[in-house]
Amino acid sequence: MKTIQQHLTKIIFGMAFMAVFLLSFSCSPETDINSLENLEAVNASANNGQKVERPWKIRSAGTFEFDPSAGEFCEGLLPLKILGSGEASHIGRYTVEITWCTGGPGNQGNDFITGTITAANGHTINFESKDGSFTGTSVEYKVTNGTGRFHDAKGEFKLFETEPTVFESIDPPSGTYANAGGGYIVY
Repeated sequence: MKTIQQHLTKIIFGMAFMAVFLLSFSCSPETDINSLENLEAVNASANNGQKVERPWKIRSAGTFEFDPSAGEFCEGLLPLKILGSGEASHIGRYTVEITWCTGGPGNQGNDFITGTITAANGHTINFESKDGSFTGTSVEYKVTNGTGRFHDAKGEFKLFETEPTVFESIDPPSGTYANAGGGYIVY
């Protein structure tokens, strides 16, 4: 015959097991209130196919190096290739490939950047720097197009250095960068 203590032990053990089970499912990334993703804005079906302006937050990090293949495109400016990855609202994790045409340190003003963000699902967002937007620690961009759900996307965003750019080599130039910022995107 089982005693009351044995029944209570089973009940307490069962409740503890259930609490651990429920806790493990309640800590999913979808419930993170600090997430970059605005889940309501991501729901494209709620917009009935209309393009909607959405706030956009972005952060990324990566490397840059001299890119002689972009020399003609850069018309006399120093051509750099930037490869990176990051996370952004409405996209999630992404990779980015950029061509940066620069006058070099201290000679900014004619700098021009063009690039493509590729989401994990393969959809892309094309962007370029806005004229005269280089300040040394920030750059303003405009969204020019895209593919998939970002077809005909438009928008603007500004990125700020989150860590100083590190030059691992000056001749030829190469190093690392990290930035973050935001703006809006219409798709």
